[in-house]
Amino acid sequence: IAIEIESLRAELMNVANRQYTGRSVFAGTSSAGVAVDSTYAFAATQEVTRRIGSDSTVRVDADGASLFGSGDESVFALLDNIARDLREGTNVNSRITEIDARRTTVLGAQAAVGARQAQVDRADEINSSKSVSLEAERSDIEDIDLAKVILDLQLQENTYQAALAVTARVLQPTLMDFLR
Repeated sequence: IAIEIESLRAELMNVANRQYTGRSVFAGTSSAGVAVDSTYAFAATQEVTRRIGSDSTVRVDADGASLFGSGDESVFALLDNIARDLREGTNVNSRITEIDARRTTVLGAQAAVGARQAQVDRADEINSSKSVSLEAERSDIEDIDLAKVILDLQLQENTYQAALAVTARVLQPTLMDFLR
């Protein structure tokens, strides 16, 4: 069981050091190669935010130190202590409350990420709706109604022909116009 717990700790370390597009998910703006080192200390971070609207931003990272803990107070140290207690034959029932506390912290972080994801989804829906509305407005302004334009052109052409015919009758040349 101790070996399995150590394996879970190693897997959790991999999760804590996971990167997305070349940046650590749990180390914010840190340029360190890993978010958490072998002493379970997290790199100093600043939160990473992205603009999702004209007046709103959303955090796109998570604070690893508050999520996993840091140093001797981290979940990694807790798993090491449990593995050590199991090897020594110490009763680990007292560690259950510590595990529950860490689990509660993780669930809180998941809820916060879920809320931010919902915020991003709402902004996406609003932006999509605005895009459709703006495209409809642009279309009303710029696009032509081909049938209406052809009808207007025919009407103007008929009016022009009628004006030429009237002008030709009014200004008919007389014999005097030829003699001059």
